[in-house]
Amino acid sequence: MNHLQALKNRINGPIYSIVTPFNPKNDDIDYQSLEKYLDTVYLAGGRIFYIMGYNSRLGQLSWEETKTLNTFVTKMVKGFRDDTVAIAAAPLHCSTATCIDFCRHADAIGADMISLIFLERLYSNEQIIKHYTMCAAATDMGILIHEMDLGSGFGNFSVKWPIEVLDILADVPTIIAIKEDAKDFAYTNEVLARIKDRMAIIHSGGGKRAWLKFADAGCHAWLNGIGIFEPRLASLFWTAFTVGDKALCSRITDEIETPFFEKIVHVYGWHIAIKAALEVCGHMSRHDRMPLMPVHDADAQNIKQIMDSLPIAEIVQGLR
Repeated sequence: MNHLQALKNRINGPIYSIVTPFNPKNDDIDYQSLEKYLDTVYLAGGRIFYIMGYNSRLGQLSWEETKTLNTFVTKMVKGFRDDTVAIAAAPLHCSTATCIDFCRHADAIGADMISLIFLERLYSNEQIIKHYTMCAAATDMGILIHEMDLGSGFGNFSVKWPIEVLDILADVPTIIAIKEDAKDFAYTNEVLARIKDRMAIIHSGGGKRAWLKFADAGCHAWLNGIGIFEPRLASLFWTAFTVGDKALCSRITDEIETPFFEKIVHVYGWHIAIKAALEVCGHMSRHDRMPLMPVHDADAQNIKQIMDSLPIAEIVQGLR
């Protein structure tokens, strides 16, 4: 087994995406808070750290800032222990040449993988295949496909990734993982049936409840939701799942995840809700760079009251 296959096999359970903190005084990246947060995640059992386009606010960063963020997170994560995985990222919208530059940079700093998203409008399958194969040819490191609906080049509508494209890319040796973000039950099952043996599948959207629907079908991992603001919840859930403790899994999903999404995320929206939740838990300021805006003070207080009513402390402290 080569190192890329071994790396692919390590992509299981909770994936901890990194939310970038900003200093409300000057909009700079708050690396002091980020360092403390990464420590917190690791001590809570987090091992797979993912700089992910939207959660990590790459749309609000310059390309140089993105490289600096990739370097900071990678160096810190790989300094914990050998069992960690650091997933860097290329910018959200850029040329293939720029993606290749980011692949080479991520390889040079010691990242295990790089996440590449395709945000150009889709005109042909060849367009996607050539983009990813050109990136794969430029580096020996692992590549993660950030798959989400594509803008069509033939009108103002979105389309799913063609399954046949994923099938072809799954045979590229360095393309070893995919963040599956279609949020479509039938489509996700089709992706799993076609490529689960060749790529690690990270489900995104709907939290642990949604992931449970696909776990038995071969979905290897999920992108954290509530595990972002309380990493111990994700570790507890994964341990409970692996030993068959359905009662604890249900407590976490029913008593924390479901009300958090229904009372907070569905009211305020994911990105600003999770930033507010991180502030409630003392990890970082809810401040964001424009054009993202944090919730107002009254809404932040409401979010805190809702979160205080959830049995988070009871579960993470009382059930070990």
